[in-house]
Amino acid sequence: MPNLLSRGLFNLFFGARRKPLASLPGPTPGLLGNLGDFLGAQPWDVCARYARDFGPVTVAWLGPSPALILNDPGVIQEVMETRRLEFEKGNIGEQIRHSVTDDTPFTAQQGEDWKRKHGMDPLAQPWVRAWQEAQVPPLQAAIAESVEALLQTPSFVDLTPALRKLTFDAFCVATVGEKLPTSTYDDFMLLAAAADARIQAKLPLRFVSVPKGFAAARERFYGLFADKIRAARQAPAAHRVDLMSWTLREMPELDDQVHANLLGSFFFGGVFSSSTTLVGAFHQLQKYPATGERLALESAALAQEPLTHERLREAPWGEAVAFEALRILPAVRVLMRRSPATETKLAGVMVPPETTLMISNQHLHRDATHWTSPETFDPERWLNGGAASNPLGSGHFFPFGRGPRACVAGDFAMVFLRTALATLGARVRVHVDSTEPFEEGFFFGVVLPKGVSGKLVPRERQTLYPPLGARPTPAVESA
Repeated sequence: MPNLLSRGLFNLFFGARRKPLASLPGPTPGLLGNLGDFLGAQPWDVCARYARDFGPVTVAWLGPSPALILNDPGVIQEVMETRRLEFEKGNIGEQIRHSVTDDTPFTAQQGEDWKRKHGMDPLAQPWVRAWQEAQVPPLQAAIAESVEALLQTPSFVDLTPALRKLTFDAFCVATVGEKLPTSTYDDFMLLAAAADARIQAKLPLRFVSVPKGFAAARERFYGLFADKIRAARQAPAAHRVDLMSWTLREMPELDDQVHANLLGSFFFGGVFSSSTTLVGAFHQLQKYPATGERLALESAALAQEPLTHERLREAPWGEAVAFEALRILPAVRVLMRRSPATETKLAGVMVPPETTLMISNQHLHRDATHWTSPETFDPERWLNGGAASNPLGSGHFFPFGRGPRACVAGDFAMVFLRTALATLGARVRVHVDSTEPFEEGFFFGVVLPKGVSGKLVPRERQTLYPPLGARPTPAVESA
């Protein structure tokens, strides 16, 4: 807690600003407000602590400016659903736009801008569910191929970059029907690093330089997708089920460069969060061996026949493991919003214009008043009606966000995670070298697991279907 002098100086200079928010609880501010709480601590941990110490709606001070820390499902619903048009996303659009382009709806302003960009996003179309379901066989084949490569590494590897590359390669297959060169992955990571530097910058963005080679990497990355789209237009293939081909069939009028930008942005929206979730899942499975063995048994049964979306739906334990990993270790734990440019009422108080809102799921995903044994990794909670009681995007479970602007690829992420867990579970044991809580960093707005090394050990019985190198192509179900 700030000392008496520091508290007194804050009240002297900013006391008038505190009065409208006096009815809200929160930590006592010092001369720099409550910025000290965030130094050396992750913001999601601070938000969760504020919920425990002060309640579901907390006012904190970032220097002289107030911020509302929201851990109340009802208030969060207002901000992200019923009154969402009033609350912009904050600075994230400007921070990442150089890397993800201006065509993605993720960076759009609320209202007509978002409506227009969302309307042309392939992932927001009515046929996307059929595309997702068709991805299970090619995803499985891509993941199996990556696993075979990882098995050639005899020692422990850092699971975060290893599973990130595995995820990137699988996303390539789902997006354009093939794995892309390692140089494309390198360009992707350079663009992501540039955006991350802007997200984490302590200086105004105009003073943040892009990495060396950024412009060339950006041109190559999005240019590759544009080239593939032009080639696919010249030689259409009705049997192909990748997102690019499906979009060309269903949305032939979509501008090729816009299409390329949307395909490229798809990777930024899911590679980091999905791979982080896999790392978290295997970290937890090591702590609870019986849970891991149950996944292995289910995966082995799935491996006896071709894996399809229909068969995946009949295997509930993999979904339960994915849900539990998303609950206890969500990849995105703080969602930023900004109140309107004019004073507005929220949580029973008049909120000053353009007040920062920090929406956290860290506390709500482990709220002891809602979850039984919330700190325990227990996939069983999602069976027998558990998933229906806490659907994705509900008050105490929103790893992909809430409302219309929740992650548009959330359903695909679940298809990928379930396929990855089934494929890995059937083929290998993932031995993690430590079951202690791993250090968490931050990259591109996503939790970054640090120091989680593991070794992939082949299972005794190799029954995975299809054999390595086979990549079945299911028939297209045109919407």
